[in-house]
Amino acid sequence: MRYASILISCSLLMLISCGGGESTQSLPPPVSTPVPEPEPEPAPFGVQLSGLNGLIVGELQLSEQYLFALTNAGLFRADLSTMEWQALGFEDTQVLSLARIADHHLLAGVQQQDDEGYPVFSLYETTDAGHSWLEIKHNFGHYETENEQGKNQIFRAEPPFALIYEPDSATLYGSGYDVLARSTDYGLSWQVLHGGWGMFSQPNTALAINPTKTEVWSGGQGLIENPLLYQFKLQTDELVEHHTAIHQVLSHPNNLGPAVVYSIRFFADQPNAVFITGEGGIAISENGGEDWRNLLGDVDFRFYYDVLQDPSSSRLYTAGWNKEFDLPQPLIIEWSDDHGQSWQSFQYPSSSLYGGVRSMVMHQEQGEHTLFLGLYKGGVVQVKPRLP
Repeated sequence: MRYASILISCSLLMLISCGGGESTQSLPPPVSTPVPEPEPEPAPFGVQLSGLNGLIVGELQLSEQYLFALTNAGLFRADLSTMEWQALGFEDTQVLSLARIADHHLLAGVQQQDDEGYPVFSLYETTDAGHSWLEIKHNFGHYETENEQGKNQIFRAEPPFALIYEPDSATLYGSGYDVLARSTDYGLSWQVLHGGWGMFSQPNTALAINPTKTEVWSGGQGLIENPLLYQFKLQTDELVEHHTAIHQVLSHPNNLGPAVVYSIRFFADQPNAVFITGEGGIAISENGGEDWRNLLGDVDFRFYYDVLQDPSSSRLYTAGWNKEFDLPQPLIIEWSDDHGQSWQSFQYPSSSLYGGVRSMVMHQEQGEHTLFLGLYKGGVVQVKPRLP
C-alpha cells in the first residue's frame, strides 16, 4: 500500500509539472520597450523669405525705421515694422548707389541705357521720400578734352558707384572707377581727393568712414583682377595704398591670384580694426592698416561681400556667393564666436533658392538682432539667430 501511495504521488507531480510547462509556453513573448530616437537639433537660424524675389539686390541700407534695397529693377523701401515693400522709383533701372541725407532726402546713382544700348549714368535727388526725383547736373566724372578740330569735348566718364554721407560735416563722399571725391553741396560739385576721372579700373564699390571720422577708405579691383584698397587721411590729405598687402593676404603670397575688395567695415568696440571682405575671404587689420591677416581663407572660390558683428557678443557673421549667374545656389550662413579664429556654417534647406548673398545689414531692437540678406536673384531674406 505504501508503495502504491508513493506511485500515485509521483504521478500527480508529473501531471502538475506537465501542465505548468504547457501554461508557460502559451504566454505572449515579452514586449521590448523601444528606445526613442533623439530629436534633431533645432536650426541655429530662423530664415524667412521677405520679398523682392527674382531681383538682384546689390546693396541693402538700414535706417532706424526703414530697410532700403538697391536692385536691378529700381529702389525699394520697407518699413521694419511690417516689411512691406514700396517702390521708390527707377523701375527696370539698375540703382548703383544711395546716400541717405534723411529718410525723405536721398541721392541715388543709377545706370540707364540710351537708344543705342550704351550705358548712361545719372545722379538723382529726392526730398519727398521718392515721390519725385530731380536729376542733378553735377561734375562727378566730368572732364574736358580737346578733339581733332581743337574744340573741347565734355565727357561724363563714370557714376558714383558708391556714396556715403557724413552728417557731422555735411559731406558726401563718392567713389568711381579709381577715384575718391567729396561734395559739400549735396552732389552738385565734386572735389577729387585721390585718383582721377576716367581711370582704367573696375568699379570701386567699397566705401567707408572710420569711427573717428578722420579717414575715408575705398576699394575695389583693378584691370588685371588685382585688389585696390585706399586709406585717405582727411586731416593731412595723406593717401595710403594697401593694394599689395591685401593682395598677399587674400591670396597665396607667392602665387597672387585674382582678388577684389567688396566691403570695408569698422565696429565700435574695435576702433583700430579694419575688416575687408572680397574674393579671397575676409581680412583684418587690428592696427589701422599696418598689418593684415586672413580670418577666412578662399573657400571653394566663394565671393564674400560683407561681414557683420553682433556688438553684444562680438560674434561675426558672413555669407557668400558662388560665381553662378543663372542657377540656384544654397544660402550658407557662417559665424564665428572666437573673433574669426574658427567658423561654423549653416545651410538653408532649399534647392530652388537663389541664395548667393550680395549684401548684409543688422537690425538691433530690444537686445535682439536680425540679419537682412540681399540675394542675387533671390530678393531679401530675414535671418534670426537662435544661437546660445
